[in-house]
Amino acid sequence: MRSSPRGDAETHSGDPFSPRAHAALPEQRIDAWRALHETFVREAKSAGTAGRPRCRTLFLGDSITEAMRGSQFGEVYDELVTRMVVFETWFPLREASAFGVSGDRTQHLLWRIKKGELHFRHPPGVVVVCVGTNNLGRDNDSAADTFLGIRAVVLEVLQRLPGTRVLLTGILPRGPGLAEGNNGDRAGRPLTPPAPGESAGYAEYGATRESPNTSTQSKYSQPGVHSRAIHDVNDKLKALADGSGGSIGYCDGSSAFLSPDGSEIVPETMRDALHPTSVGMNKWFAILKPAVEELRNRPAPRESWYEGARFFGDTTWNGDANRNGSLKSVDKNVRLVLSRLIAWSPHALCVCDMREPDAPIVFANDNFFTQTGYDSTEVIGRNCRFLQGESTDRNVVAQMKDKIAKGSEFSGNVLNYKKNGTRLVNSLVMSPLYDTHGNVTHYIGIQRLATEDALKDAPAEYQQRAAL
Repeated sequence: MRSSPRGDAETHSGDPFSPRAHAALPEQRIDAWRALHETFVREAKSAGTAGRPRCRTLFLGDSITEAMRGSQFGEVYDELVTRMVVFETWFPLREASAFGVSGDRTQHLLWRIKKGELHFRHPPGVVVVCVGTNNLGRDNDSAADTFLGIRAVVLEVLQRLPGTRVLLTGILPRGPGLAEGNNGDRAGRPLTPPAPGESAGYAEYGATRESPNTSTQSKYSQPGVHSRAIHDVNDKLKALADGSGGSIGYCDGSSAFLSPDGSEIVPETMRDALHPTSVGMNKWFAILKPAVEELRNRPAPRESWYEGARFFGDTTWNGDANRNGSLKSVDKNVRLVLSRLIAWSPHALCVCDMREPDAPIVFANDNFFTQTGYDSTEVIGRNCRFLQGESTDRNVVAQMKDKIAKGSEFSGNVLNYKKNGTRLVNSLVMSPLYDTHGNVTHYIGIQRLATEDALKDAPAEYQQRAAL
């Protein structure tokens, strides 16, 4: 029997003893947030009506975003007013809005945008999403779950605001730093105690990260407790943007807060090693504003994500040759569906042409390059076996070959290797693709990493959707 409530019960609805929602499933908060949400809904509905200016740029997020309004939980603080002034300087309120609630996780933001915060008569040209740090720092969510949560927010925005682009800021650097590697029983532990609301596993979480070689005893030192997870999430977000056909952009603003050598957070930019100060926001917006305008001025994607993503392999949005390869050889009746799957899947995907000698890879998404460490020039045109190594189970390989020879689907765990020699355990699905005559012409490979661990808290129906 459960005898004590979870540590983060104040931000979650329903039974305080029950498990919290998965990062990619909407969840309503129960604390002081409703007034802010209702304000955001009113602002969205009124923008561009009765002579009011339209919202050209919308920021969505947590306390970092709420500070752009000069408030925390809707209460205005003198300390935060300077941050609001910086925001209004770079993004004037006549054309920009900030919808943020302190403490929000991805599941809370997802609930908010499903409940009216995107009801604009004239959709914003760009929506800037900055969320996820509370999933890592307060809920101890994995990098994979946090990415899935941010991805769910992005898909919801694009579905509800046709023609809008999404700019991902990634998760900003944060403290605390790690203790010195040889510092006795403090090795690998946070240098500062958990903040109020941090989960009970906070200290243990830090122990799983490698300690830096420096001995800087400061909450500002980097790498920090969450640095590796932040890096993993941001890598996946960049890959998502690269594979979106121009609907999503990614902007790395970490340099606004880090020292030139990246060894610490500059205190004047993040006094608490978490929230940007007015100085930090000014530096961050100097990086962010050009990225917003560049994304806004991009040529429109050929097709929106819900109508079917653009044909990969023709050209990218700027007309350059697509480094991902080509799907031109795939039957046109399945090409659009396949393109959408590839564009939005969080997994590494590749497509092999079975009609060509040695069944070469003709297309791979950016997650494939990120996961394996190989560049496009080292992947396109090669058979997938180059990922195998000395410890790859030959019986599993034989089973895979037998299934493919019969035109059947293969599913199983395969030990592959990254370019740097690191072992890579994939939950692999190889599915046949057919032409109009029913002949197998291609195979699509879906490589999932630690799916069971990444999605263990999600209900079965979500795990099935996430695998597609």
